[in-house]
Amino acid sequence: MTSKRIFYNILYIAVVVGIILGIWAVAAHAIDSEFVLPSVSSTAAEFSRVLKSAEFYDGLSGTLWRSTLGFLISLALFFVTFCFSTAFEPFRRIVEPLISAIRSLPAVAVTLILALSVGGYGTPVVLGVLVIYPIMYSAARAKTSTLPSELKEVCVICGANKFQTFKSLWFPCLAGALPETLSTSFSYNIKAVIGAEILAQTADSLGMLMKLSQLYLEPAMLISYVIAAVAVSVIAECILRFALKIVLHKYCDSN
Repeated sequence: MTSKRIFYNILYIAVVVGIILGIWAVAAHAIDSEFVLPSVSSTAAEFSRVLKSAEFYDGLSGTLWRSTLGFLISLALFFVTFCFSTAFEPFRRIVEPLISAIRSLPAVAVTLILALSVGGYGTPVVLGVLVIYPIMYSAARAKTSTLPSELKEVCVICGANKFQTFKSLWFPCLAGALPETLSTSFSYNIKAVIGAEILAQTADSLGMLMKLSQLYLEPAMLISYVIAAVAVSVIAECILRFALKIVLHKYCDSN
């Protein structure tokens, strides 16, 4: 059954890629301008050249480092905030409006402000935190909102302290959703970091390579970098989801 599911997943992905390439080829032929929309073949040739370029791997490693750093900071903030919000109702009432405000911030404007205050290297990291930290927290609250109140009362009656309640009640409820939530957040974080790198003109980054491709009027190279960024995001998301499912398998199996 598992092999059959994997086969169909690969088949669906191949079909989607085929449809995208077909639409791309038709549109490129109709436009007939390499400066507006390069052909599939010319982009493939450029993509092959990009993969052999040292500057691509320098930019990729820089982007992945900033994405990972921002993700780890967001993860730490998320767990601390969620733990305290489940333990102390006043804390939850204070922090949730703040998280809602952070979620509502315009990303482009914040990036421009951060570029002036923390520089090109720090901006993508901070923006990534501002983007995915609220996503993590909101997903966790949505998952645990269905927790029966009777279970909370049982913990109180049994005399469980805050840590014991979190360990035996809140975390098992939350853990089943972590593989999907955290892997999706990491993938989304890569996209947010690249966007911030473009605006902040961060050196040694995929964002800066995309910006230079646009300035030098090299659309095939620009599309190649975009394809590489999408591929890296998808691969990173799949790896993280798989790893988390292994680590949290006993919780995932029950959800």
